[in-house]
Amino acid sequence: MGKKFFVIKSLMLCVADAVAQRTPLGLSFLSMAKLVTIGQTTALIPEAGSAVQPEWLNDGQSGNINFPYSSYKALATVGEVDADNGLGLTGYPDGQAAWLQDDDTVRVAYQSESYAHIYGRTPAPETYPQEMETGVTFSGSKIHYIDYSRDAFADFMGNDSAASDMVEGSGFLFNRVFNLFGEEVTPKNTDPEDLAAKWGNQTLPSGDIVEFASPLSETDFYFHSFCGAWYEPANRYGEGQGFSDDIWLMAEEWDIGWGNFAPGYAGEAVGNETMGLAAMAVDVANSVAYSVPALGQTGYEKIAPLNTGESDYVVMVTAGYNHGQDPAPLKIYVGRKGYDAEGNEITKRHSERDQFLGNNGMLWGQLYGQALKNKHFDKLGIVADEDGNGVFDDQVMNTYLTSQAKAGDSYKGRFYPTSFQWGGWDEPTAVGNTEMFLWERPEQQPKNYTFFQGDKKTEHQAIDPSGKARWFQNMTDEGALLGFNLKNLAKQLKNNPDADGNLLPDYINYKSVVTIPATDGSLRVDVGDEGLAHKGEANPDGSLTHAIHVEKGVEKIVANDGLHWAKGKGGNVLILDEDSGNDYGERKIALPIKGNMELRDEATGYFLGAAGGTLSPRYLAGATALAGAIDKPGTNEYSGSWDVTGLVTRKDDGSFYSKEELSGSGMQDVADMVHIEDHTYVGVVQARPESGGQVEEISGDAGGQVFMFEMNGFF
Repeated sequence: MGKKFFVIKSLMLCVADAVAQRTPLGLSFLSMAKLVTIGQTTALIPEAGSAVQPEWLNDGQSGNINFPYSSYKALATVGEVDADNGLGLTGYPDGQAAWLQDDDTVRVAYQSESYAHIYGRTPAPETYPQEMETGVTFSGSKIHYIDYSRDAFADFMGNDSAASDMVEGSGFLFNRVFNLFGEEVTPKNTDPEDLAAKWGNQTLPSGDIVEFASPLSETDFYFHSFCGAWYEPANRYGEGQGFSDDIWLMAEEWDIGWGNFAPGYAGEAVGNETMGLAAMAVDVANSVAYSVPALGQTGYEKIAPLNTGESDYVVMVTAGYNHGQDPAPLKIYVGRKGYDAEGNEITKRHSERDQFLGNNGMLWGQLYGQALKNKHFDKLGIVADEDGNGVFDDQVMNTYLTSQAKAGDSYKGRFYPTSFQWGGWDEPTAVGNTEMFLWERPEQQPKNYTFFQGDKKTEHQAIDPSGKARWFQNMTDEGALLGFNLKNLAKQLKNNPDADGNLLPDYINYKSVVTIPATDGSLRVDVGDEGLAHKGEANPDGSLTHAIHVEKGVEKIVANDGLHWAKGKGGNVLILDEDSGNDYGERKIALPIKGNMELRDEATGYFLGAAGGTLSPRYLAGATALAGAIDKPGTNEYSGSWDVTGLVTRKDDGSFYSKEELSGSGMQDVADMVHIEDHTYVGVVQARPESGGQVEEISGDAGGQVFMFEMNGFF
């Protein structure tokens, strides 16, 4: 598998041996005595503003951390290694969550958004191999977990200790994986009959492998850019409601065409002939990752479940990317629990795979797209077929959000499916033959309705933690924020017509509200007394702040990506992250919201931090959080947040809530009792400029950091 693979395997074995013998470890290309271990880095990547003081330019130290409305501490930094097993943390860090591994241990998990060599732009983009139980190896994205002492984790924000003092171990969230053919993946071979020896992003439905122009050098396959993630505990909303198991949801994110395949397979078309990208569900208890073709094969930023209010169905919001195909509507997935891919009831005679997926509603279901009644387009001031070519291939939602929409505007519609429904494991389907091209076809438009098409690039959704079937959706391409409500969802699932008799409703009604339109002036950020942006052509004297998007020169959100909805005593807040490539520093913003899904404070957000930028004085000076990790100046990105309040809250007698007490809705029940200003969160920041040094040495791909943070001062 390549020289580096064996070096790393030797490293892991040597580390384990050295720890057991309590003896020093010497290695050919790095020394354990000099390695920074998980949690030892205390310097922060987040900044309260540009580094205008000399003391903020020191390598291995923080910059300006005088945050006006927040506070941060580093939990783990990409490039750090486990002191016991030698495993390094890879990047970019993206989707994250936390839960109790046991009553005394908090498990923080995050996934690395790595593209391996396909789109890699770091010194060592092909992450080190992860070997599964079958012997197959994967590079690219990984899902890391880090275990922390609960006592120390709960007190972490109130002391000066490093996170390394509370680290108890780390590893990977799964060690078995199933592909889009339904087979447990084994080491790669080219026999088209051996469907187990394949991975979908480079395999045709026939079982034939399509090689990359630049083949993987160290592994059989790679996971392509795990981005946003969601952790959902079993019976989240009551016995039998929601998933039957603890599940981690993720997906390979982006298309893999555009000339990445070998000669003879040039262009994006071959990507559409492959099985596409895997939407995946991890059986957390058993460390098994399943590809879920019923959820789609077109790639997603993030998948998140709603509370259906009943026990027979699951409904998930599926955000982005339609395999790079424009246009597409916003989508949800509706699945029937307890049925296999042929519509038969699940029994104990079914495989372990089908019992898990079927009982969680992920074998029998369909994707539904956002549609409007034809006459309603006129009310919104738009035309469904703008160019009049008879094909619904116009990004009319973009037109609405940038020219007609105002904050507080609302409209109603329905989510409808296309004619496509996944046919089961015995009917492998190329991604181009799924629903991805159907949304725009005239014959696929629902009677009296038309799919409300927009740019395929939609990033995070944020689910209502109260259990109402509501969510906010980032409209990333134009920079807008929408609220959605599937009112009376339980009744709709039970009573809406099922004319085709496929055990799924023909449509789901929704109401939407424009929380923030994509227009200049729609959002100004309160930065307190901080928030200075970097100097540059758009900010020559360094006086501008992150109250506006400095690079674009607008008062609005730009390329909104990460999004989380937190609820507690005293209010609700959205935590929003931009991914705009802002040379002046990327923004993390808090948005207090009202019950009607509008902003509490008109056109106003609150500054939680900035990060990176090609004009960053820290990067120009070679300063990084993990000392010596500078590659070259570039942009950063915050990417999501997760409320851990239930894990750190103590009862009146000083004890914690038990794992059993926090099961189901317990986490949110505790969070509801704690004032929103006292909530605690984990989050991540991606930092491509911090990809050298130890990050490169361990083949960690792109730098970044996992942190704990709090917010205050604006509630």
